[in-house]
Amino acid sequence: MKCLVTGANGFIGSKLVYRLYKEGYDVTGLVHHNYPNHHNYPNIDSKNYNIRYVKGDITILNSLDSIWNKYDIVFHCAAFVRDFGRKKDFYDINVRGTKNLVEVCERYGIKRFIHLGHIPYGKPLLLDYYSETKQLAERFLVERYRSNGFPVVIIRPGNVYGPGGSPWVIRIAEKLRKKQVLLVDKGRGIFHHTYIDNLIDAILLVIDNDKALGEIFDITDGGNDVTWREYLYLLSEILKCPYPVYSISRNTAFLISYLSMFLYLITGIPPMVTPFVVQVLSNRKIISIEKAKRILGYYPKIDFQQGIENTRIWLTERINSTQK
Repeated sequence: MKCLVTGANGFIGSKLVYRLYKEGYDVTGLVHHNYPNHHNYPNIDSKNYNIRYVKGDITILNSLDSIWNKYDIVFHCAAFVRDFGRKKDFYDINVRGTKNLVEVCERYGIKRFIHLGHIPYGKPLLLDYYSETKQLAERFLVERYRSNGFPVVIIRPGNVYGPGGSPWVIRIAEKLRKKQVLLVDKGRGIFHHTYIDNLIDAILLVIDNDKALGEIFDITDGGNDVTWREYLYLLSEILKCPYPVYSISRNTAFLISYLSMFLYLITGIPPMVTPFVVQVLSNRKIISIEKAKRILGYYPKIDFQQGIENTRIWLTERINSTQK
């Protein structure tokens, strides 16, 4: 089967492309600007790999028409993943880009459209354009399925981490080393750890499962017992840097985040912290993967202990290589 992966340069998209390749699928990765470096993929002969990349812009409909090649499955991983920015950028990519993809898929016909969504922690907060636009995209896709049977499956990952992870590994590690991390509510919020390989397993399980059509699946490693305090402590140990000990209340954190956001809107100075980040760090929502187990047969293979060990090895090698 021919597969198209949008956002093929991103953390999840690049890992998905590699797994599809290893599973024997005919894979094309859609990128916006730069092609990935194939040397980042282990065990691939760069002269004989069967992965193609095309450049395109999901916000421009004609751009998608020009790269279409009788795809059977579309994995929509592309998104504007930021905790702050212009509302137009979030809407153009996360909502309009998704609608453009659906229009092209309906025109040419596909067997499955697998969309990476976002686990909501309630109604989107003021100025949290990421959560707002991801929810709008999901509503559009669900309505499309109900109205004309568009073959969509929505996967909502938790906090995806592991070797190569950007938002919840690299970015946090950089802030920890610069001593720019404070605990919110003593770090008691739940870290919905989702190891990258477990997520890819779940995505692949929906390819041939007709019971998954029109459904939304929350995907994590299955545990709600790891706090942000524990996760940040483990990352600090790996990095050999001081662990954040200062804590502020949830309400204080939200107050600072909104003041920072309004200052950003006026001056353009990046906010110290955003409402989205405060909500993630302080959330106590219990996420269940029972639906994914029941319908998909999804059972996470990598537990948190092994996932952290794999992340430690990768982070340590990365640190050592940059210090040479």
